[in-house]
Amino acid sequence: MGARRLTLSGLLLAGVTFSPQPVFQPASAGLTAEAIISRLQEQNRQRETLLDGYVVRRIYRLANELTAKRSEMEVEMEFHSPDQVEFRVLDQSGSGFLAKRVFGRMMKGEQEALTPENKRRSALTPANYEFTLLGQETLAGHRAYLIRLKPKREDTYLIAGWVWIDAAEFAVIRAEGQPVKRPSLWTREIEFVRAHRKVGPFWLPD
Repeated sequence: MGARRLTLSGLLLAGVTFSPQPVFQPASAGLTAEAIISRLQEQNRQRETLLDGYVVRRIYRLANELTAKRSEMEVEMEFHSPDQVEFRVLDQSGSGFLAKRVFGRMMKGEQEALTPENKRRSALTPANYEFTLLGQETLAGHRAYLIRLKPKREDTYLIAGWVWIDAAEFAVIRAEGQPVKRPSLWTREIEFVRAHRKVGPFWLPD
């Protein structure tokens, strides 16, 4: 099978509902990677208690480089805290077979990832990763800690790569890398970039 390359583009934030804005803790000098991750977890717990939900519109594009087949799907994703997500297909073109086999699996996988057990398996915690602080960068106008992620086991929910964490609010701005275990026989190699955008007090997938 040839490699399937997925490109996510055109993600539009349609609506967000949340409770009053939390008070974030300022960054401290000389933090270790472990301390930064601990502050990230602490702030994530606070944000999760305040976020009711949000709606985004996504466009998935897929190309099979061997057969030249392509597929595109526009979907609306609605998240309800803490672990409910619904997908509505708005438009679709190209290969329906590829859309079902790949996009359908992606959406199902995202729903499964929200179960308590899978959230534990995928979390940025010392139980799942070794962390190395590489330094600081300015990303999208925000000062961020750059941390390398080394998974402690082979798991489809873990990635080998990097994460950028906002130095003031301890939120993930960007993550990129590769899953350490292939999610299916339909994919030979996966590389991804996930960016987050601040909406009100929250950093949501962009």
